[in-house]
Amino acid sequence: MNMDGPLDFENEDPLVNPPPSAEKRKKVIELDDLVSDFYKEKSKLIDKRNRKRKASSKLYDSDDDDDKHGQQTLLSIVDNCRNQMNEICSEEDIQEWGLSMFGDQRAPTHSLLADLDNCYLLKEFMSSQLNSVVDLNPDNGTAFLEGLLVNGWLTKLILTCARVETIICKWSLDMLLYSPKEDLRSSACDFWCSILLSHNEVNGAPVEIQWLPNYQIIKEALESYGFRTNSSQNAELPEADSKSQGPPQNIRAWLKFVSACCQIRCKRSIFNASQLEQIAGILVWLLLDRGLQGLSLLLQECLISVTESFKDGEWVSSCKNIANSLASRVAQDMNCLRIVESVSGVDARSKRLRSTIANQMLVVLLDHKESDENLMSSLMSINLKEKSCNLFRTYMLLVLAENWLLSSKLVEEKPVLRDMWAVFLRNCFSQINSTDLRPFASKVRTKASYLLQGCRSD
Repeated sequence: MNMDGPLDFENEDPLVNPPPSAEKRKKVIELDDLVSDFYKEKSKLIDKRNRKRKASSKLYDSDDDDDKHGQQTLLSIVDNCRNQMNEICSEEDIQEWGLSMFGDQRAPTHSLLADLDNCYLLKEFMSSQLNSVVDLNPDNGTAFLEGLLVNGWLTKLILTCARVETIICKWSLDMLLYSPKEDLRSSACDFWCSILLSHNEVNGAPVEIQWLPNYQIIKEALESYGFRTNSSQNAELPEADSKSQGPPQNIRAWLKFVSACCQIRCKRSIFNASQLEQIAGILVWLLLDRGLQGLSLLLQECLISVTESFKDGEWVSSCKNIANSLASRVAQDMNCLRIVESVSGVDARSKRLRSTIANQMLVVLLDHKESDENLMSSLMSINLKEKSCNLFRTYMLLVLAENWLLSSKLVEEKPVLRDMWAVFLRNCFSQINSTDLRPFASKVRTKASYLLQGCRSD
C-alpha cells in the first residue's frame, strides 16, 4: 500500500484528476487557401502605398506649383538670351560683300564677221594642189577655217607665213568674243595670245598683224555680256528667282585677250592711259561678283598686266585716278574692304594701288581731305566706349588704315604716323572689353590686338 498516494475518493474527484481531453483535429490547408491569403496580403500592401502617396501629394502640391512657375521663368530667360545672341550674330552675318555685275545678255551691236570670199588664205589654199584632197569651195570655207582653228593649224600657218590678214583677225576675234561653242572661243583665244605674244621671227621680221581691235570693241563686247557699266555701285546680289543670265561664258577668253593686249603695249599700243584706267576699274568691279570667284586668279593676273602696262610717267596720276573712281562709287559696306583686299598682288604697283585705294576710301568715309596727320587724328578721336559708336564702321576704318599705311612706306617716311597708328590700335583694344557683345566688338578688338603686336615688334 502506498502511503503517499492519493486516497480512493480523491481519485474520483474531477478537480484532482480531470478526464483526458479529446485530441484536436488538424485542419487541412489547401492550395486555394494559400492563393487567397497571398492576394489578401498584396492588396493590403497596395492600399498602404496608396495611402502614403495621397499623403505625400497633399504635402507637395504647393511645392510643385512653385517649381513649375520657376521652370517657366527660367525658360523665358533662356529664350530671351538666345534671341539676343541670335540678333547679335545676325547683325554681323548680314554684312557680306558681293555685287551682281552682270544682267541680261544681248546681241552685239556690231558684228566683226567679214565676207570670207575675199580671204586670201582660203584663195591660196583652193588654188593649191592640196585642194584636190579636201575639195574646198566657198560654201564650206567657214567650216574649213573652224577646223584649222580648233586643231591649231591656223596658228602654225600664221606663224610660218609671219603675216595675218584683216579678215582672219576679225573673224577669229568674233569667235573669241561671241562664239557660244567652247572649242571655238578657247581656240580663238589661244590663237590671238600666240600671235600677240609670239617672239618667233621669220626672215628677221616679226609676225605682221594687219588689224588690231580698239578699246571700243572690247567695251562693247563686255556690255553685250550684260555688264552694268553705269550702275555698278547700285548692283545688288541676285535673288533666287532672278532672270539674270549671270556671268557670260566668253568672259574667260575676254580676260585673257585683254591681258595679252596689255602685255604688248610697249610694242603695240592698243589702249591709252585713260582706257587702261577704265579697264583696271572694270577688273576690280568684276572681283566683287561672287559668280566669278572661280576666275579670281585670272582676274588678278589680268589686273597685274594692266597696272604693269602703264608707263612710269603715267602710273602716279593714273593710280590716283583709279582709286578716286572706285572710292566715289562703292557703297560704304563690306564691299569697301573687298575692293582693297582684291588688289592682292605683291608687286610694287599692286601695293601702291592698294594703299591709294584705301587712302581715298578713308577720305570719303571721314570726309577729310587734309594731311595724313589730320586723317590719323580723326581715327584717334573715335570714342569706342560710347554705346552709340558704330563698331562696324570702326572695323572698316581699321582695315582701311592698315592697308593704307602698311602697303606703303608712309610709316617709314613719317614716324609720327607710326606713333599715331599705335595709339589708335591701343584705343581699339583698351576701350572694348572682352565681354562686349556689341556687333563687331570682338572683331575690332582682336584685329587691333594682332596689329598692335606688329607695332611693338617694330
